[in-house]
Amino acid sequence: GVPSAPPPPAEPALQPASHVPAFPRWVHRLSEYLERVPQRLDLWLMPSYSSVIYHHLRAGELAQALCTFEEMKVEGEVPSHAVYEMLIRGCTIAMRRVGQGEVPDHLTSNMLKVVMRLWKDMHEMERRPDYWTYNELIRAFGKAGAVPQALELFEHMCGNVRLLPEERAFNSMYEMCVLSGNYAAALQVFDEHEELRKSLWKPRYTPVSFSLLLAAVAREGDDLHKRIQQLPRVLALMDRHAVYPRAEACEKLLSACIATREIGLAAEVMSLIERVGQDVDPEIAARARRTIGEGEGGAARSLDEPAVEAKLERRDSSSS
Repeated sequence: GVPSAPPPPAEPALQPASHVPAFPRWVHRLSEYLERVPQRLDLWLMPSYSSVIYHHLRAGELAQALCTFEEMKVEGEVPSHAVYEMLIRGCTIAMRRVGQGEVPDHLTSNMLKVVMRLWKDMHEMERRPDYWTYNELIRAFGKAGAVPQALELFEHMCGNVRLLPEERAFNSMYEMCVLSGNYAAALQVFDEHEELRKSLWKPRYTPVSFSLLLAAVAREGDDLHKRIQQLPRVLALMDRHAVYPRAEACEKLLSACIATREIGLAAEVMSLIERVGQDVDPEIAARARRTIGEGEGGAARSLDEPAVEAKLERRDSSSS
């Protein structure tokens, strides 16, 4: 008989690469030691009211931090800007965010009252609020659902050179408007953002800014048809910053374009999806292509109607 061919040699199994540390061990030990230096300094130095308040807030002990703050004032020590900002942030963290159509609960209402007392006390102590204090107050207003107060405070910041907002304040405003359902207000903040970028200040955009702006443009609502018109502005701005929406965001944009019958915007979003290579839901993509095709067919028919009418008129005149 014919001898059978020898079996092919087995491919060697892939072995995991041996671990090679990026840095020698002494670098990690030195880094861990340096991280503990501030804590050691707190143990060596005489504790201050500010450091005690800071440690209480780090441990989630807001009530103890506020008690220490009152004791600090009784002792005649004037709190610093950092103390006020830490306490306002602590109250904001303790709040429960007020969603669209909701009212603040008892705890959130009380926390907002404490924030306003701190704000009033800051002025009485002749501590002039700076940009960081205003930003913390905007966050507190936003989480407590006090949208009109936050918008008023933001307008004051935009009109004061010393308090001009940058990306943190803008993102706080975008987040507040979107989570509270005030999408039109988010787009007004967007207009203010663009105006400030024409000046020397030029506050930056971040991926968080773009994500919230897309939500403000495409979320369902009575004015969706009006808001969706801002989508080309946002997409063009994202393209200039080389930031592109994720697949989930693209699906929501397509759904909004289909719901409002914005054929041109749907085609623009589909072009972006194909250019970036996002893997969107095939069903939503098929619906978008079908809607775009129907819109283009309707436009072609509308363009042919004058020629058809003229042809009918010529036929009627010749028959008469």
